[in-house]
Amino acid sequence: MATQERAGITCEQCGAKLSSELRYCMHCYAPVAGAARAHVELAGQIKTTHRVDPMLVFSQEKHDQIVQRARSRKRMIVSTATALVIVVASAISFSLVARHRQQVAKASAREEAAWRDLNTLAESLERFKGDVNRYPTNQEGLAGLSRRPAAFPPDGAEHSFYWFGPYIDHLPEVDPWGNDYVYRTEDGGHSFELYSSGPGGETGSDSRFRVTSIRETLSDR
Repeated sequence: MATQERAGITCEQCGAKLSSELRYCMHCYAPVAGAARAHVELAGQIKTTHRVDPMLVFSQEKHDQIVQRARSRKRMIVSTATALVIVVASAISFSLVARHRQQVAKASAREEAAWRDLNTLAESLERFKGDVNRYPTNQEGLAGLSRRPAAFPPDGAEHSFYWFGPYIDHLPEVDPWGNDYVYRTEDGGHSFELYSSGPGGETGSDSRFRVTSIRETLSDR
């Protein structure tokens, strides 16, 4: 076998001096055993850049666990998304229902206020007629319930009837929808019609909010 020296390696076949990194003799082309072992040792010291292949070791149990965890995560995501959709839809529905109820309550409150004003005005008109034997004329209007009409002087001279008003504490300026209450008489003050145009702008007998000298109250409708 070849012997290793300080200057290099001696070829066992021809005795030539060789460098330690050579694996074959440059003179006789014989393999240099010592150099081959040194090369193998040197190669063993070089770190590989290859990553460990996780699939080299296969475990059916671990594979099933991985699949099960993936399915669990997917079910959790779907369940969370479904719950979120339900919560959002419920919140929207609740908001719409609450808004609708508020609108209905507001509309109902306005209707009740309109009927309250109409009944109060009708009662005042009846008291006016009880004193002066007629309802206010179209010229006098509803203002005759709170202010003395010119047809009735303060001393009551030349009149068999006297104005003892005011017949109403507070005369409504407009109805709950911002429109004037409409009052009119067609037979010299012996009958009257009083109505509100309401939310739809109805007039006369078409109005749902209407009273006449033949009283139409909320309970009668």
